[in-house]
Amino acid sequence: MAKQTASDANRLSEALAMVTQELANAQDELQQYHQRLTALHRLSDALASSPDEETIIKVLTKGLPPLVDPVMVGVARSQRNRVWIWSDSQNREQEAHVRRYLLRRLGQSLSHDAESSAPPRGCRSRHLRLVPPSASHAPIQEQDSALGQEVPLSLGSEESGLLLVQLKDPVHFTPHEREALETVGAALSLALRYAETHQQARTHALRDPLTDLLNPQAFESALMRELSVGLRYGVPACLLLLDLDFFRIVNDRLGHTAGDQVLKMAADLIRGTVRDSDIVGRYRGNTFAVVLPHTNRQQAHSLAERLRERVERYPFTIEVGQVRTTASIGLAAVPDTTVVSVSEWIMVGNVALNDAKSQGRNRVILHAPKPPGVACALALSCAA
Repeated sequence: MAKQTASDANRLSEALAMVTQELANAQDELQQYHQRLTALHRLSDALASSPDEETIIKVLTKGLPPLVDPVMVGVARSQRNRVWIWSDSQNREQEAHVRRYLLRRLGQSLSHDAESSAPPRGCRSRHLRLVPPSASHAPIQEQDSALGQEVPLSLGSEESGLLLVQLKDPVHFTPHEREALETVGAALSLALRYAETHQQARTHALRDPLTDLLNPQAFESALMRELSVGLRYGVPACLLLLDLDFFRIVNDRLGHTAGDQVLKMAADLIRGTVRDSDIVGRYRGNTFAVVLPHTNRQQAHSLAERLRERVERYPFTIEVGQVRTTASIGLAAVPDTTVVSVSEWIMVGNVALNDAKSQGRNRVILHAPKPPGVACALALSCAA
């Protein structure tokens, strides 16, 4: 009887030990679940508050380790043809393989230029490639399970890209990790869509809707930056104001639709003539404005003459026929003793533009700054 009692006590003790261990395991699992859930909420909140795509990708790669332990993360956007690759090593060959795989999965192809271009500055092995759209769309291949876990990026029925997460041993994704990645994919899709919408809104707020050039407000902001540099450091900069001559006749005789087509082609012509560092805007009606940073009067005059000649020779071919026109250009440079504000810079540019028109049009007129003594005397006489 005593032996039976001792045996029962041992079994009960073992059962209690097993229950205690199971409770401890359950508690550990619950704690890990709570930690993953907290990390998931933090990552989702951080993604939602990120203002642009670059920040979103950085937040993603920093926030994933508490959920999974990735050695490589790839994000591909199907509509914008962008691919981001992050890795904890600098194995460029492996990163290129993942990039090609993601593009193949999305039906894209990688051009030689995009493949061979140098990565932009950024975190250690974070690389961003801008991939041009391919004319042909290859069929989506079967998933290469050795690469990692794929999560489609989609909103509703619209697929917008693909998230790929690779572990050291990709076969060992747990159900919890897969579920977490599905949630991350949904949060990432929303964040990328919000960033895209936000960027579009900012672009529309800065751009002229017809020509896609800077609107007057955005252009004046750029003008203020260059003027501030010029006033503080004496760095030269020039402003060109360009009018299409007799443009009102185009609108009156051919209609405003034809006039809009000419304006759009003129905007493209100006963009293609100036340098990459120059800033182009549509200032009003048929008046275009160009600010030339770090450019003296002689350099600006040469560029303005080249621009005038291109407008004169260019056949503006529109739906109703071909339009020929010329351009009058006013040039104002800083430093200039009479220019200490954006409004004054624009004013002297307009003076030069009006001089170009009054002298027969189709010409470039450079505003001649007055010597400091003359400018001071004029200011005093105006005040009197």
